[in-house]
Amino acid sequence: MAIKHHPDKGGNEETFKEITKAYEVLSDSSKREKYDQGGEEAVDGDGGGDPADIFAQMFGGGGGRGGGGGRKKQKTKDVNQPLKVTLEQMYTGVTKKMAITRQVIDKKKGVQKCAGCDGRGVTVQVIRMGPMIQQMQSACEECGGQGKSFKTRSEREVLEVVVQKGATDSSKVVFREKADEHPDADTGDVNFILKEQPHDIFKRKGADLYIEKDISLVEALCGFEMELTHLDGRKLIIKTSPGEIVKPMARGFNPLADSEDSKTEWETFEDCDCPGVENVARAETNDVDVLKDACEKQLKRKGIDVGAFVVDARGASFKQCTREEAMEGKRPGKGKTMYVISDPNAKKGMRMMKAVKDEGMPTLKNPFIHGNLFLVLTIKFPESLSAENQAAIKKLLPPAENAPKPGAAEDPSYEVHTVTDIDPVQSFESNKVHMKDTDNAYDDDDEPQGGGGPGGAQCQQQ
Repeated sequence: MAIKHHPDKGGNEETFKEITKAYEVLSDSSKREKYDQGGEEAVDGDGGGDPADIFAQMFGGGGGRGGGGGRKKQKTKDVNQPLKVTLEQMYTGVTKKMAITRQVIDKKKGVQKCAGCDGRGVTVQVIRMGPMIQQMQSACEECGGQGKSFKTRSEREVLEVVVQKGATDSSKVVFREKADEHPDADTGDVNFILKEQPHDIFKRKGADLYIEKDISLVEALCGFEMELTHLDGRKLIIKTSPGEIVKPMARGFNPLADSEDSKTEWETFEDCDCPGVENVARAETNDVDVLKDACEKQLKRKGIDVGAFVVDARGASFKQCTREEAMEGKRPGKGKTMYVISDPNAKKGMRMMKAVKDEGMPTLKNPFIHGNLFLVLTIKFPESLSAENQAAIKKLLPPAENAPKPGAAEDPSYEVHTVTDIDPVQSFESNKVHMKDTDNAYDDDDEPQGGGGPGGAQCQQQ
């Protein structure tokens, strides 16, 4: 009745007000008690609510569950299915067949309107109390409030999951609208989440690969040659240049550490300031560790890249600038200490490692661009060493541990590579742009378009 007389539906506004007023009294125990004791005058003293609000209370703001009311259509639950992949498969690319089982609407029986509620999903019970009318709305028992009845059936389908060259750990292969079906919702997706498996020889960081090898002191001083079978099955001979010496890796430097975990380093300048560089923030503390932490966390989250900060007895001021701007603006400042972000290339020489150029992972965006293959070399020292020339050292020390088999260098089935010095940090950063996941890295018309999967789907590899 409220719907029938709603002004927006062409009904009489006064009649609608009377209906909503009656509902307001009947649905509120305190007002109903006042009405029983003193009639309408007792209730009118409390003031009335907005008829539109009462209408929303009675019919959920949309005139019943079956009406839609302009609500956004829901989506059935996505399915996230882990998929184990080896580093070899990520290097070469692979297509895996995975079977899913989902619930789909039985098209033969179709979707029918519920006879119990005429497709509205609710039933309305009218209660009369003298001049008052109360309408009680409840979900339809026959259809469970859905407004329709339908049957589902299990459907099994085999999907071809394409793992592209250079795919990364935790990336997704998405199949649109392959989840369980429901007549009142868009069908969800099936997401195969790639899980990179550990490798016995290779470790991965971005587009770069790392291998760990022990070499003897003879190999470190006089050069080495070693065999390596790559992820795609190619046989490589890796060697140093003639006369090249392998130096130990910088102490404390871990090339496989997460770049985001490394803290910014700062240079300290006593009795210095940079007054010409504008302040972007101040802090009422001179605790240097707290200030450095603020630069890396709170200020960086706000989009402020601090290149320097100045500390005195009253606190600290932060400067948004480059290192070059801070150094150019550096002036004497008695009682002040200036902290400037360190030159990122200052320790580049310490980070240099032996590497085979372009023998790392292919990049996802452009599989023709590869990272580098780094050698993490540990020098095994002999128990004793006499001061002799190089020829004598070769006779005294153990033989090379990684020498290929005789004649391998002349074997056409091997590729011969000479290592060179590459900065792994620079290598990792330079390939970031090529590592971004895209919907279609190859622009290949034959590539599967993807789809989704069931809320409770079962996936098995074929």
